[in-house]
Amino acid sequence: MAIIDRMRADRVGPPQLPLTPVSTPQNRQVEQRTPFAEHLKKACDEAGVNVEFSGHAASRAESRSIDLTQSQLSRIDTALEAVSAKGAKRALVMLDDMALIVGVEKRTVITMVDGNNLRDNVFTSIDAAVIA
Repeated sequence: MAIIDRMRADRVGPPQLPLTPVSTPQNRQVEQRTPFAEHLKKACDEAGVNVEFSGHAASRAESRSIDLTQSQLSRIDTALEAVSAKGAKRALVMLDDMALIVGVEKRTVITMVDGNNLRDNVFTSIDAAVIA
């Protein structure tokens, strides 16, 4: 019991401060990373398509490791042309094993779901659907 009392007595008091200085933003180099959204934008530009990705869609793509090929981006662009011609405002685009909700007027992918997370999803507030 005396050992336990000594251990508790050792823990009482302020925490021990580190002997080495804590790095601050001034003396620490911050790693510069290109945001994933910029990579998507660059891929769209290279594919020659007029499709934007919302911050939410970009973070979904990044967190789920969804890589879109130039061919897939072109198919999204073609699907947007088709639903736009029909007067749709918000559409579900089925692309391979993915589902994308797109704002047609602004040509923006609002969110995306990959095949692993597609089951049991309910898509609401859409007025068109297209398989790309």
